[in-house]
Amino acid sequence: MKQATLTKPGPEEPQDSKVRRCLMCRDRFESSWPGERVCKRCKSTAAWREG
Repeated sequence: MKQATLTKPGPEEPQDSKVRRCLMCRDRFESSWPGERVCKRCKSTAAWREG
């Protein structure tokens, strides 16, 4: 029977910043990580906060 290793996984690939297009306004902005797809200006609008 194979023994399981219970060690904490190491960090994944580093999160590189990249210029992306905002999904709301389509303007370019500096994204801090791959999942950040809406710019700060759009996130501050009432439409974003209300969902």
